[in-house]
Amino acid sequence: MNTDPKSTPVSSGLPDFISLPEDNFGVLVENEMDERRLLWLVNRIGEIKLRKSAAKRGQYPDSPLFVSTLLRRFRLKVPTHVYAEVRAPLYRVYVLVLLDGSAVKVGMTGDWPRRAYDFVRSVKYRENLDKAVIALFDGEKSMAFDASSQSAAHAIEKEIKSIFASHGVESPYQRGLINYGCGGHTEWFECEAYAQIVEHLSRNGTGISLHASLTWKDHMRSLDAAAARKN
Repeated sequence: MNTDPKSTPVSSGLPDFISLPEDNFGVLVENEMDERRLLWLVNRIGEIKLRKSAAKRGQYPDSPLFVSTLLRRFRLKVPTHVYAEVRAPLYRVYVLVLLDGSAVKVGMTGDWPRRAYDFVRSVKYRENLDKAVIALFDGEKSMAFDASSQSAAHAIEKEIKSIFASHGVESPYQRGLINYGCGGHTEWFECEAYAQIVEHLSRNGTGISLHASLTWKDHMRSLDAAAARKN
């Protein structure tokens, strides 16, 4: 495989990818910085080259493939402006309420509201995920509550799951409502428990609705601006 960056064409105009597919091209994405760097890389070298390289795992085929590993393979350095705006994560415990009122999802994240977008990602790379996520979840009832730290968020999440364990229901994946790759399939509860869950979470921090948190349009604008700077 030719990994010489000088021989790799640079696309012009808008980027080919403004969001990652469900499988992240077979690459481990742990945070927003990984996501931005991987998006930059696929738009730099193209999907075919990226997937071909990601398929080569060497003597440890089951080990995760990091974005940094791929960047070293192609001898590429991500420009600072790609990830300069990434801030330190603010950890939250969230509740996502299906629009049909059948179930609620409880979890913790350092990447809200992108965690909500995980449930609607598809091969439609240019889809406006703001519209997709609101078509799946109730934008006002779905909320995220601040936690003082990652460990605090984990503790709150664990407590909620323990208290409401008897209200557990099967994952909406079984009904084809979400993709399997989004994870968290054992963290769904009856909608009847929603009010109590929110009351419990509101004791620990300030809440913000999913509707008020939507950022996908801003994300697309930032990628367009990056493409304009490149050209």
